[in-house]
Amino acid sequence: MIITKIEPLGKGRQRIFLDGEIAFVLYRGEVSSLALKEGMELPDTRYQEIVGDILVKRARLRCMNLLKSMDKTEWQLRTKLRQGDYPPSVIDDAIAYVKSFHYVDDVRYARNYIESRSSSRSIRQITQELRSKGISEEDMEQAFGQADTQTEEQAILKLTEKKHMNLEHPTREELQKYYAFFLRKGFSYGAVRRVLQKTTGSSWEKEEF
Repeated sequence: MIITKIEPLGKGRQRIFLDGEIAFVLYRGEVSSLALKEGMELPDTRYQEIVGDILVKRARLRCMNLLKSMDKTEWQLRTKLRQGDYPPSVIDDAIAYVKSFHYVDDVRYARNYIESRSSSRSIRQITQELRSKGISEEDMEQAFGQADTQTEEQAILKLTEKKHMNLEHPTREELQKYYAFFLRKGFSYGAVRRVLQKTTGSSWEKEEF
């Protein structure tokens, strides 16, 4: 492997390119102590030394620091490590490390996410949000099965209270507004209709709007 480029980054870091490809990032002092220079050949033993003695420890610590403030999914952690130019093998090691202590558990993350948002979001919306965080369909299904959630109608009713909706004598325009609001939130038309018919005494239908 040939060091084809050493690119300065912020905060005293330098990005190392091997054979024209981004390989890893080191601090300037580490580059100096390892005597790395552009154009030199990097023996495999030295590469493994860098990975094992520096990058693996740093990636594990990076994961731990990311998890200090809040729970994260495996996908989110992998994304952060890729942004830091860690090699794939180092990323796999760091993820395996935090998972071995159950610091990362996508089913647990999804279950907590579902329980904390079931009163303000529809199942459809929660599902979309979990997908955007890299939660697999299998883990999501398991999490929904474990979660203590409100029904869709309970969530809608709670939102009507939170938004101080006029449910005693709503006008046609207010009903139209409420209907649009809940559908944008991802609630099913049937659940919205049942809640609003029950709470307002109105027999309104979607077609009326």
